[in-house]
Amino acid sequence: MKETENIKDPNQLDLFAGILLTTEQQEQVNKYIENQKKNSEHAQNKHKQVVELLLENDFVEGVHFEQSCKVTTEARNTRLGYSYNNTSFEAEVEYEKCDSQIYLLGQNFYIWETDKKLKPAKFWFDVEKGKIQCGSITEQYRFYKPKTILEKLQLHNKAAANQFEEYKKKENLEKNTIEKYTKLYPDAEVISKEGYTKYKGSFKIVEVKFKSGSYVQFELDTYNGVEHLYKKFDAELDKLTTEGLLDKFSKQEALK
Repeated sequence: MKETENIKDPNQLDLFAGILLTTEQQEQVNKYIENQKKNSEHAQNKHKQVVELLLENDFVEGVHFEQSCKVTTEARNTRLGYSYNNTSFEAEVEYEKCDSQIYLLGQNFYIWETDKKLKPAKFWFDVEKGKIQCGSITEQYRFYKPKTILEKLQLHNKAAANQFEEYKKKENLEKNTIEKYTKLYPDAEVISKEGYTKYKGSFKIVEVKFKSGSYVQFELDTYNGVEHLYKKFDAELDKLTTEGLLDKFSKQEALK
């Protein structure tokens, strides 16, 4: 009697080697590994070119940008093939991977944030044909010459610092003005409020309000570090009738 051949099923489990792959499956694995290596080499070359582009255009590493390029070998379960023709399979594949990271360095200040601090920031950017696109620091989302991007990065960082300094001035002036009038008029309520005009936009006001309902409002001039009289209200005068006002004004004339 002829001995039966021991033909292994393509997906038969081998206790020593794991799942055995067919010739076609092994070819797909090899192709996947080869493609991943090409992707890694492409990423490494692009990384080098971008760093050189930055350095050639006066960017300073650690000041204007940071970079890292790590090449590792990873092993993970990967699904290959296609489900539509039942060729899909999973195998543990070991392949080369490149992690390329390059960011522009800067700072941001956002008035709406709770902590209101000037914070370091990293800006992602793209490179195409020797030009750079970085929407975080430019008015338009388009590619610029590298030196132009460097200028815009410096302007962005300076603007953020100026905004933070302006905020600190405003906060200090507001605090000092409130303390000043609280000390002068301890029975009055001294608070800060938001003012708005069409031409100035929004601005800070400190209001000194008395128990009578009368108040004086001061607009805070952060540029010069002083407060200016903005508005005043006399509650007693407001209660007068038209005749009472006229009589009061006539007496003012008589005092001249």
